[in-house]
Formats: sequence, C-alpha cells, structure tokens
Amino acid sequence: MPFFKTTDGINLHYRITGKGKPIIFVHGWAMNSNVWKYQSNKLAKDFQVIAVDLRGHGKSECRMQNAECGFTIFVQDLKELINFLGIEKFTLAGWSMASFIIARYYFKYLEDVEKLIFISGTPKFLSGNDYPHGQPLIMVKRLEQNLKRDYENHIREFCGKLFISDEQIDDSKLSEIESLMFNEDFPPPLSTALHTLNLLIMDNIRDNLRDIKVPTLIIHGDIDKICPVGAGKYIAREIPDSKLIILKGVGHAPFLTQPERVNKEIKDFCHNLATN
Repeated sequence: MPFFKTTDGINLHYRITGKGKPIIFVHGWAMNSNVWKYQSNKLAKDFQVIAVDLRGHGKSECRMQNAECGFTIFVQDLKELINFLGIEKFTLAGWSMASFIIARYYFKYLEDVEKLIFISGTPKFLSGNDYPHGQPLIMVKRLEQNLKRDYENHIREFCGKLFISDEQIDDSKLSEIESLMFNEDFPPPLSTALHTLNLLIMDNIRDNLRDIKVPTLIIHGDIDKICPVGAGKYIAREIPDSKLIILKGVGHAPFLTQPERVNKEIKDFCHNLATN
C-alpha cells in the first residue's frame, strides 16, 4: 500500500495501476480513492491510473491549513506526489469538489498538464443572482448544522440520497456502488468534512476558466442534484478547447453508475489527444 510523505510531514496514500500515459484521479467531497475502482480496473489496460486520497481523507493523514488558503494545500500535495513519482506530463481528472483542485493545479503548474477532465464539476458551488447552477447557501448551512449534530447519519444520508438519487439502478449494482462509496475509509473526520465544505462555499473559478488552454473533457449527468447540469454547460462554454458529454438519467457519480460509458469517453479522449 503506497504512501508518500509531504514536506510538512503528512503521509498521503495513493493507488497506482497499469502502465502508459498517466491519468491522475482526484475524488470529491467526503470521499476517497476507493471510488475510482472501475477506472483503476479498466483504464489500467491502456494507461497508468493514479488515484490519491486527499489529506484528511481515506488513508491519508489529516492536517489542514487555514480556510483562507483555499484548496492550495491539496494542490501542493498533488505537485509533491507528482514530483515524487517522476511524472512530467499527465491528464488530471477531478470529480465534483476536485474541479477546484484540478483547475487550480493547472493555473499554477500548467506546464505539467496535458489535459483536464471535469466529472460532475462546477466552477462555483453556491448559486447566486448571476449563477443559478449551484446550491443555495441556506441549504449548505443546513447541511453543516446537521453534520455537527449527527455526523455519521447525515453524511451517509446526504451522499447516498443525492449522489445517485432518481437513477434506474438494479439492487445488486446499487449495493456494489454503495460498497465503493461507503467503504472502510469513509467518512473522513468531521473536521475535514466541515473544512472542505467551507472551502466549497468560498471558492469561485468562473473568471479563470477561459485561461485553460488544454483539451478538456466535461462529463455530467442531466439529473445531478449536487452540481446541476447547467454547471457543466457553463464550464464547456467558457473553456475554449472543450468537449461536453451529458449523460441522460444520470446523477452526480456517473463514473460509478455508468462506468462503461465514462471509461469509454475518457479512453477515446486520451487516445485522440495522443494521435493529434
């Protein structure tokens, strides 16, 4: 089980399978690298697949910065891991909250990134008068209070109901998906969940999306209740060299509920880039 120690002494856990062009997968809020099992199993036939537990998540140790520093610490952890692994060019894929992490990695270390993949992503988590594709602040604050009152129950309820709600999934498949989401490393400490929720409230990368100059794939379900499909469409409009895939009848975790389709889109996208 590979670990890497950061310069500030944190042990970060990561998973690595396959050989070839690297794809680095970054998980979403309250999750961990276990959720990328379908990608690690299948895409590793053609690529080197790397999935990391962000600090405070999964098997990685927990120590956070002041919230005013934003997602910077996660970006720096990724950079140190990438240097440790000796990777020079790679694809960076992020789910949900990781939209901010992969975008901010690109803004700081653009020479590293060959392309980006946003899965159920958003450039701004909160909705507002000029951005209707997010969550109302009152809903997020209610979630925060619920987590403080009864963490174990409310985080499981939130993730289980909203990530895959309204999708047509048979019971055996649903059970398998839930085992990947609610694995032995779930949930993270309450302090981590609250800290990253606060980061989601504060961050906004809308004004920077046009600065992304690498090929970008955006995959979004059309019944996503966490990051509505309008968020994916917004990202696609703003990033010049982007491709948007909208999956009908799919919620917030398409790489879990529709792994064959998502893996094919990722594989085709990466191979097309390699031959251009």
